[in-house]
Amino acid sequence: MTMNRIAVGTLIVALLAMNPWADTGAQDKTMYSYTDEDGTVVFTDKAPGDRKVESQPIPPGPPKQADDNPYADAAAPASAAQQRREEIAQSRRASAEEQKALEAQCAAWRSEKEKIEPHRRQFYTDKETGEVVRMDDVERAERVAELKELIETNCP
Repeated sequence: MTMNRIAVGTLIVALLAMNPWADTGAQDKTMYSYTDEDGTVVFTDKAPGDRKVESQPIPPGPPKQADDNPYADAAAPASAAQQRREEIAQSRRASAEEQKALEAQCAAWRSEKEKIEPHRRQFYTDKETGEVVRMDDVERAERVAELKELIETNCP
């Protein structure tokens, strides 16, 4: 029975601590101002008992947003560091595109080499005339050598 009372008491304390209507310290605060002996105006959140003070409520600030950056200015140009990061990112994207194009070209060269290298008789359609043409052995050997050179020098 005692354990249940302790558990219920702990639960009540926890619920009261999480109460959203509880005073969080920022709500209903009052600001006091007074002038000290030296003529300096002092602002405080505690009312001094021995002085004449003026009081006013502290206005609530704007609600905080997760993406608020107090230092960001949309109209300001990007910093030199940000510009450099953007240049590097652009360079990486261009390099990746070039690499992808090279890989596609290498695949096409390898495919053509595999197609014409083992067979002596090669037929292809002439792009200009649309006729089926036979590739002779010398032309085929030259094209295979050219493809091997291209693959060796350009492909990983």
